[in-house]
Amino acid sequence: MSDVQPEVAIDAFVSRLRPSKTLCVAVSGGSDSTALLHLLDKHLKSSGGPRLVAVTVDHGLRASSSGEAEQVAAFCSSRDIKHITMQWTGEKPASGLQDAARNARYELLREAALSVGAAAILSAHTRDDQLETIRMRQRRGMGRGLSGMAEAVLFRRDTWILRPLLKVTRNALRGVLERDGIGWIDDPSNEDRRFERVRVRKEGGGPQVDDELLSMVEAIAEARRKDGQRLSRFLHDDVVIHGDMIAELPLVPEGLSDVLQQAVALLAALLGGRAYLPGSRSQDQIARLVTGGGPPRVNLSRSVIDRRARRVFVYRERRSIPTIRLPAGGEAVWDGRYRLVSHYKRRSVEIGPADGDSGQVPPDLPDNLPRGVISRAARAQPAIITGSGATQPERRQAAFRSRFLSLSRHFTHFDLFLPDFERSVADECAALFGLPPYPEPPL
Repeated sequence: MSDVQPEVAIDAFVSRLRPSKTLCVAVSGGSDSTALLHLLDKHLKSSGGPRLVAVTVDHGLRASSSGEAEQVAAFCSSRDIKHITMQWTGEKPASGLQDAARNARYELLREAALSVGAAAILSAHTRDDQLETIRMRQRRGMGRGLSGMAEAVLFRRDTWILRPLLKVTRNALRGVLERDGIGWIDDPSNEDRRFERVRVRKEGGGPQVDDELLSMVEAIAEARRKDGQRLSRFLHDDVVIHGDMIAELPLVPEGLSDVLQQAVALLAALLGGRAYLPGSRSQDQIARLVTGGGPPRVNLSRSVIDRRARRVFVYRERRSIPTIRLPAGGEAVWDGRYRLVSHYKRRSVEIGPADGDSGQVPPDLPDNLPRGVISRAARAQPAIITGSGATQPERRQAAFRSRFLSLSRHFTHFDLFLPDFERSVADECAALFGLPPYPEPPL
């Protein structure tokens, strides 16, 4: 699998861009991001196009980080490119530092992009980064995750992250910088073997092994896209959501049991407020259940999967449901399932599960739904908890009936990072729950 030259990758990327006024470029000062900014600036100044805004995240993890941000700012000033420095403040975690830093970086990049009205954030992930990511996912046995990093990913439902250099090597980018007399900053953490990515990078692989791995991953990605199209059709044609709390799916002939299994696993994650699909062992349980083997009811991904005569029902189990305090005018995601916005001016409210209050059941449910399914699902719905103590017995009022709360369905599985190749499935799920479709990428 031949590498793509940097200028060719940038030309192809810009030719696919939809008209836009502003693009943000994430620039750390390292060779990859500096080359991305340099190549884009060079191309757009000669051909016209959107304005570039460079954004550097000062993570504060090294004493030199603020100086590095200043170096990037000086480079941008010499090119007449607007530059923004975003700082990661507050206490840093003792463990999982790289994951926390990555999430904080994307949050800050999003904040900067929204502030300047950018159509997208451009990130300089390379072919080398892709290979490292794939090898890390191989180690973890992620299976379908071996599709690797996507070229376009939607972050928090409103900000696209685009990766124009995924087929370009780091050495090729450094060659461009050396040719054009541009320096870069070497991050010492890239040599720190405490981090998994560094260890994987050091182990490496030969050119033939790398090509074979990328070819395999492209095949997996293509299979995943086809699976997604099939799953989207099944969700559209065969799945019904009742009262925003119960998914109903038909039992299907054995030849279609794999797509039913995929749909059940996905809905279990969505209704359970989980970020990830059930693991391989849980998938095996689902496969047995939908084909008539094993027990007719299992609990997976915080959801109940309940097989009846000709139907399967999925709903949130009544365990591990939090109670939170929502301040006046505040906003929060409750149980990974609902985004709540308070319109109270002074009053804070407690939000918890409805429990056994029959008043929490939404109206207009069909008569043929099993009553046990309805009652169990209703107990896991959000409620406003009022009163306490002997003189004021606890009462629960359905949160979805309060005019002082805005409540909308939240998909933890899709709403943080959504690869573009999963967008058709996400859109079908959004439609099932009465939500608008996810925005299209600016490509």
